[in-house]
Amino acid sequence: MRLKKKTEFIRVFREGSAWKGSCLSLHVLPRTGDVLPRKTGDMLSQESGPRLGIVVTRKYGSAVERNRIKRKIREAFRKTAYRLPAVDLVIKPNATCKEAPEEEIIRSFEKAVKMALESMKERT
Repeated sequence: MRLKKKTEFIRVFREGSAWKGSCLSLHVLPRTGDVLPRKTGDMLSQESGPRLGIVVTRKYGSAVERNRIKRKIREAFRKTAYRLPAVDLVIKPNATCKEAPEEEIIRSFEKAVKMALESMKERT
């Protein structure tokens, strides 16, 4: 599942814990038992899995480069999502991610999530 609304991104940035690595920075916010509206109008309890949001500014490069890094990050998320609790993640890749192979991005993503979750547990 993805973060789509501006308010969801802002909430993660304001209330979540952050971790900055060599390839990307990550903001994590655990989800509570809020209720989200469905498109049909009924209410649905929140999904139990993690949700991902990716922020890549124009400063990063052309649209092709921005979309390429987003695909790599979504793939890293897809490969690790089954191990994650119900959290909202916002990822901002650095310029060093452009040249990084997919395996390095996956390792950096896994490390970032692990460190952010640990710091989140320490805060509570």
